[in-house]
Amino acid sequence: MRAQGVEAGAASPKNEWLHIIQNVHNHIFKFIRNEQDEFILELSEGKLAHEYGIHTDALKGMRMEDIFRKTDVEYILPYYQVAVAGQTVEYELVLGERYFASVLTPISHDGVVTEIIGSATDITEYKLMKQQMQEAEELYRSLVEDTLIGVYIAYVEEPGFVYVNPRLGDIFGYSQEELVRMTASDLVIEEERGIIHGHQERRLNGDRSNIHYQFRGLCKNGSRIDVEVLQKTSMYRGKPAVIGILQDITQRKQAEELVRKSELLSVIGQMAAGVAHEIRNPLTSLKGFVQLLRAYPEGKDEYFGIMLSELDRIEFIISEFLVLAKPQVILQRKREMRPLLEQIVMIADTHAIMHNVQIITSYAENLPSIVCEENQLKQVFLNLLKNAVEAMPNGGEVKVTAAVEGETMVIAFSDQGCGISQEQLAKLGEPFFTTKPNGTGLGLMVSYKIIANHGGTISVRSGEGTGTTFEIRLPIG
Repeated sequence: MRAQGVEAGAASPKNEWLHIIQNVHNHIFKFIRNEQDEFILELSEGKLAHEYGIHTDALKGMRMEDIFRKTDVEYILPYYQVAVAGQTVEYELVLGERYFASVLTPISHDGVVTEIIGSATDITEYKLMKQQMQEAEELYRSLVEDTLIGVYIAYVEEPGFVYVNPRLGDIFGYSQEELVRMTASDLVIEEERGIIHGHQERRLNGDRSNIHYQFRGLCKNGSRIDVEVLQKTSMYRGKPAVIGILQDITQRKQAEELVRKSELLSVIGQMAAGVAHEIRNPLTSLKGFVQLLRAYPEGKDEYFGIMLSELDRIEFIISEFLVLAKPQVILQRKREMRPLLEQIVMIADTHAIMHNVQIITSYAENLPSIVCEENQLKQVFLNLLKNAVEAMPNGGEVKVTAAVEGETMVIAFSDQGCGISQEQLAKLGEPFFTTKPNGTGLGLMVSYKIIANHGGTISVRSGEGTGTTFEIRLPIG
């Protein structure tokens, strides 16, 4: 019977294994300890070994000290001593600009370590990537820590903050350590905590859109500030989390309010002639009826009724202008739109008559109430109505309409004026851009801001020679 053996021309298992090792990307090596406790190279294969010229054929039988530079030997020898003690060792080695991760595994015979098998992997790309990530993280942390706006992270399903930057603490007067033990509601005045709870509920219900809102914040010392927040939902440490930026806009709000009041006073001043005329008419009627009553010592009831009606009109016009002109506490409440619009139309009616303009109104039945700051909306309506009247120097009609579309109140002011070009339309609302010879452009800018603060929008439709329509959309609720 013929003994089985290796067929002619076929590679032995040993040669096949060596061929595989020689083509691996890493470096596989083995050192044997001689009687003098020196490390003698027995095997060194792999692409890295051939790249550096330290393969088996070139170095087999050489001592470690004869292969590596003295400095390298001094660095790696302690790891080999640990391996000789019977422990697997991991370490990193730097050769030039390249980094290698090495593992040493001891092989024992009769309880004595006689061989050390090792492997080395080129981790240069990993190290560079890690270094870049660390640099990016340090840059990001520096930006977040040193920025002039507050930054925070909070889990969607858990109360409190996970992280706050120092600036957020500065804004509210707390330390970072204090803030991470608090919740968002603790930083909001009691009357507006519903805003925060509403947005938290949206997140819990799966809303992942960006949210931009404002509220009045409560500082540690009890003072109140105006705050603006932009937040988005992302993942943080495997959990859905809200990442937000917060800005103290108190000074900006004060400046905006100053501009708003200045523009309102400007509108009232421009309409002063109309107001004087409006008051003069009922005064003339009152004067005439007083003279007539001289002839009737017993009086005439119908005269008294007319006189009282005229006095009421004078009182209404004066009181409305005083309410608009004097400083008001900003407080949003539910208000009916129809009476509010009727009051503004009544104020602007004389101004319209002086320009030979007729104001026509059309309001849908049962208009719902909306949450608003009444005097600010009056300012917007008065400004748009005045602009519509002045857009028709040769007279015409201004239409004021109010209707409901879904969950939105739509209020429109339409004129029959010369219209606005597309180039000018794109600039409407910008400060100091105006189509009037003596205008400032601040009126529309203020109007846009007021409507935006109410969660609404202003859009404009116009064509040269076809008139202009300003459409205001406000949320109902």
